[in-house]
Amino acid sequence: MTEELFKVLRGFMAAPAVTGFEEQRRKLIVEEFSRHCDVVEVDIMGNVIGTIGDAERSVMLAGHYDQLGFMIKYVDDDGFAAFTNVGGWDKRVAYGTRVKVWVGDGPEDYLVGAVAVKAAHLTDEKERDKSPELKDMLIDFGTKSREEAEKMGVKPGVVCTPYLDVTYLGKESSDFVVGPAFDDVCCVAGLVETMKMLKKDPPKNLKVHFVATVQEEVGLRGATIAAYNLHPWAAIATDVTHAVAPGVKASRVGGIELGKGPVVALGANFTRALWETMEGEAEKAGIPCQRQGVPSRSGTDAWAIQVERGGTICGLISMPNRSMHSPNEVISLTDLKNLGKLMAVTVKALDVCDLQHTVEVFRR
Repeated sequence: MTEELFKVLRGFMAAPAVTGFEEQRRKLIVEEFSRHCDVVEVDIMGNVIGTIGDAERSVMLAGHYDQLGFMIKYVDDDGFAAFTNVGGWDKRVAYGTRVKVWVGDGPEDYLVGAVAVKAAHLTDEKERDKSPELKDMLIDFGTKSREEAEKMGVKPGVVCTPYLDVTYLGKESSDFVVGPAFDDVCCVAGLVETMKMLKKDPPKNLKVHFVATVQEEVGLRGATIAAYNLHPWAAIATDVTHAVAPGVKASRVGGIELGKGPVVALGANFTRALWETMEGEAEKAGIPCQRQGVPSRSGTDAWAIQVERGGTICGLISMPNRSMHSPNEVISLTDLKNLGKLMAVTVKALDVCDLQHTVEVFRR
């Protein structure tokens, strides 16, 4: 049931997409979107926009495909590279991570590096009790001098990603999979599921824009531009959310668990009529889903889309995720499949919805 979805997800993850350097993954997303959409476009920011239908009223479904990474700042005389984080990388899990240092634009244009810091045996007691700072770490990629590193293409501005693949967690064909940066390309794979469903039975009164957005990790920039240009009547963003995990109590994450379905968000960042529609359609279609209260900003593309260009009917469907912003995030393929289904049935409900942006309530 989820094997094809796993292949799509693993395919997307095979290419790097550090924020601002998303070109390699963009090509794969364009290729996949082109299998299912009527039109595929790429805007000036790098957002990939696949469209089904040609009605006047439109819905925007958005998930970002940029990922966290590292950027080289300086190469010292010994050939080791100082670096900084791109996006909110968890410094506690950086040390010891093996990375691909991207020195070109092709799938094999990388050097293998390792994030290194002083070994524990060489530290004093106070140092051992602290998590090392990124500024105290270096990337070792096997060169002996700055000159040698530069000849190999390692210069300031070069980016790095974890040298890790997507694989099943536990045994082969497990429902749980593990990999870096499921935040948020897993939800772009979920949008592909929605495309397949709507391609077979397209809405009659809606044009649907599937938008794989960029630069979310540094300020929701791609979604802001896409929402302004597309000016959708309604929009649904999709992103990951924290789930119960080792050391994480249910009360800390609102009881969200892997395997219990996608998560409908409720709160000021979202339109009540839309989240009620999502929950109602999930119940009618027998799609398991969870709910999560978000008291203020969601920190997702929905935050930008909701208030863009006069405001938009806006919602958020999230994917439960363990160990977010680490090299080993964990999600459920069944949750991802159901996210795609919930998006599709919600769009079909919106197709016959008469919800207005502005309603006249009084006239003298």
